[in-house]
Amino acid sequence: MGKITYINEEKLIETLTKINSNLEINKDGSKEMKTGYPSIDQPWWRYYPESARTDTIREATMWQVLRENSLNYLNLPALGYFDNTITFEQMLKEIERCARSLVALGIKKGSHVAMCMPNVPEFVYIFYALNKIGAIPDLMEPRNNAERILEYLNDSGARYMFMVDNCYNNIEKIASRSNLEKIISVGISNSIVSPIKKAFLRVAFKPVKTHGKYMSYQDFYKLGEGIELIPDAPYEKDATAVIVYTSGTTGVAKGVELRNESYNGQNLQIKYSGIKPQPGEVFLGNVPFFSAYGSSSGMHNAMSNGIKIELIPSPELKKMPKYILKYKPTHVMGSPRHFEETKKYALRHMSVDFSHVKNFISGGDKMSPAKQVEIDTVFKSRGGPAVKIGLGSTEHAGGFTTTNAPENNLPGSTGIPLAQNVVVILDPETLEELPYGKEGEIYVSSITHANGYLNKPEQTNQAFFRVGDRVWFKTGDTGYMTEDGSVYFADRITRAIMRPDGHTVSLVAIENAIENLSFVDKCAVIGIPENLELTGELPMAYIVLKDGVDKARAHEEIKEYCDKMLPEREKPYWFRYVDSVPYTLMEKVDYKKLKSSAMESLDTTRLVIDFTETENEKTLKKSFVKKRV
Repeated sequence: MGKITYINEEKLIETLTKINSNLEINKDGSKEMKTGYPSIDQPWWRYYPESARTDTIREATMWQVLRENSLNYLNLPALGYFDNTITFEQMLKEIERCARSLVALGIKKGSHVAMCMPNVPEFVYIFYALNKIGAIPDLMEPRNNAERILEYLNDSGARYMFMVDNCYNNIEKIASRSNLEKIISVGISNSIVSPIKKAFLRVAFKPVKTHGKYMSYQDFYKLGEGIELIPDAPYEKDATAVIVYTSGTTGVAKGVELRNESYNGQNLQIKYSGIKPQPGEVFLGNVPFFSAYGSSSGMHNAMSNGIKIELIPSPELKKMPKYILKYKPTHVMGSPRHFEETKKYALRHMSVDFSHVKNFISGGDKMSPAKQVEIDTVFKSRGGPAVKIGLGSTEHAGGFTTTNAPENNLPGSTGIPLAQNVVVILDPETLEELPYGKEGEIYVSSITHANGYLNKPEQTNQAFFRVGDRVWFKTGDTGYMTEDGSVYFADRITRAIMRPDGHTVSLVAIENAIENLSFVDKCAVIGIPENLELTGELPMAYIVLKDGVDKARAHEEIKEYCDKMLPEREKPYWFRYVDSVPYTLMEKVDYKKLKSSAMESLDTTRLVIDFTETENEKTLKKSFVKKRV
């Protein structure tokens, strides 16, 4: 699967209308129906209690939910930051104080305010203070280059920005070309208690000198002095509450418009997901809050349940295992890379103990079945749980499926639809619903859906479809569902290629096959043209071998395995053995960079790559074959 087709919107609406009607046949999922179609059978409900069907999202803003719940945990720690522990009571006071300063600065209900910040206490204060007064935080990746940040700013029209100090050089390059009137700089060391650590961080991350548009957080903080308590902005159903900027897979900057219901709905769903958060537990805050996954499934859910977050402002992949051992978190979220690194560390240090961990939760990128088995085996041997896998998107403020029980946490499974979600598989050509086991495109109807993409009606209308009282989302993912309601992810549509002969090839299927080999550490596959004058692409496999493995011998075994396991037209055409593959800032394989690197060597000739080379060798051996005219 994975073939890209143009949508016949009229036919799609007809199918989704029929699916809505099917859902009414077994509205609460209580009947054991076996029609073969998920929209009628809804087999995932067998894993949920009756209350999961009738529970409702709180009709309140995120701030109101956080404040009301926090009143039960005032003396418990809410945030840990280096040597500083901040209680829920202290945090609420800081948010209220921040709200007064926001109003004094001139920020009003509906104002867009850029937040270009990592996981520091001030992120939490500003985020909820903006929500309290009805302003909209625009969450931006602080490690992005200046031009991408400018693209975000021009899209939202934000006049105010909160940035961390070390963003200054990038922001200064584009500030005059934006709508920004005031830029508040927050120091990494701002909430540090120890004078020694504070001084060290002030040297490493030099504070921004106040000038022109720039204001220090300390000066911003003083603006709220003497101002009376600011009343909450009233809750408005389905109003846009947060913008999360993402480039997606296309490279086009998109601001996803998330609602209060998106975040509060994640709280409802996580309650029934098998994660079972409890007051007093500890959450490792390593996933960036500027992502929907981090700010919703992580920050908002943890603190709404009285859980302390150990904030990691600049998470380093290699330090992930040490964070786990140092802070002893109950809940750990991360990408597959985080857990792969943790597994490697545990194998090197036999004394590692994960018995304090209740949940390892993986999202953001695929984890091959072989890697999942390896990681689970190691984690369980050290007293920890198996990793919970989910499938999600920024457009749903995090996950829309998860493995909430051992029965649906099988290798390759991304679990069942979260409570009150519906997932169906449609044939990408006929747009009809497919039965169990048939691979097609994944469509989701979720209580956490976004309102669309800011200022991009065309892209919104291509992805979101309101049919009756449901909003359906075209994910761009392919997969299938089993009879117990488990969703198996197959590929991104944009990660499938079409060969010159018209045959569609799933690149993920090749990756999964090669990663089944025990001596392979990582495989990333791209499509490149055999000849620039011909249409279509052929697969090129970038392979990282485990330490000490002989390349020539490994290559022969990989080719033999591919011959055995993959159809003739779906085998890699080129193999490239490298020391590592590049990753994006969000710890996903950077396929664009891999393809760009390969394409640099292509002109009007066919490139044949010597498989014995490694990426860090300066010379790329190649032979050229003249094109056929």
